Amino acid sequence: MKKIMSKLHFRSIYKTIVLTLILCFVYNIAYLMMSASGMNVYLRQSLEVVLSLLSSLGFYFICTKIWKKQNFCASAILKVLVLQGIYILIVSGILTNLVNVCTNNTSLMLVLQLISAFCLVMMVPFQLIFYYGLIHDKNLKEFIPFALKKHQKSMLNWYCTLLICIVVFDTMSGGLFSAAQGFNAQSILVGSMYMGNPMISWMMYLFLGVSFKSSLAAMFTYLFVNFLLGFFYCILELNYVSYVGSLLDAD
Repeated sequence: MKKIMSKLHFRSIYKTIVLTLILCFVYNIAYLMMSASGMNVYLRQSLEVVLSLLSSLGFYFICTKIWKKQNFCASAILKVLVLQGIYILIVSGILTNLVNVCTNNTSLMLVLQLISAFCLVMMVPFQLIFYYGLIHDKNLKEFIPFALKKHQKSMLNWYCTLLICIVVFDTMSGGLFSAAQGFNAQSILVGSMYMGNPMISWMMYLFLGVSFKSSLAAMFTYLFVNFLLGFFYCILELNYVSYVGSLLDAD
């Protein structure tokens, strides 16, 4: 943990932190209001897909701010959306349906959990390499295999550490990605696809408190702790994006 903290930067990314928090707030308001509505389940799922696609554009935008280079041409935007669409298909269209079908088959469930864990660990690092290639106008067919081969170990080590920190702290604070009931890689993967932003736990508690007319004073501890953790997650995640950029800049 001491080694991680020594590598964190704040001043160089504080403007991006503010932008990220604003985007998280807008996304979470839309997602939570949609989830609480009585709309048709298929319509809600369709809107979740739309929000997830929009969130990928927000993530791409944040990456351009951290890496201080932009590429918002139509081709780049389309590729960002296509990659996110493929992720949604894998997570919601394939893995989730297979888990629902194989609930009573322990062997198949174990295999699906392992596949989900692999996707959970690999998707964001691959996404960052993909975005870096787009932003810097690289030949993706050559750049992605090269970057994965050269930096896979470093990127995965830090990302796994980041994931473990989030799961551990969420478990202690009762956050969205808590493993108090056991570690479910598929469930965390689905959650990260649609609710994988640092402020979701805080806003979820706030939204529930307002919806059920609870005393915010009574919820102060939960709100305060989850806000601080969300802010901390934001710093960790943006530092990871910066770290990946520095690795790839060195090539």
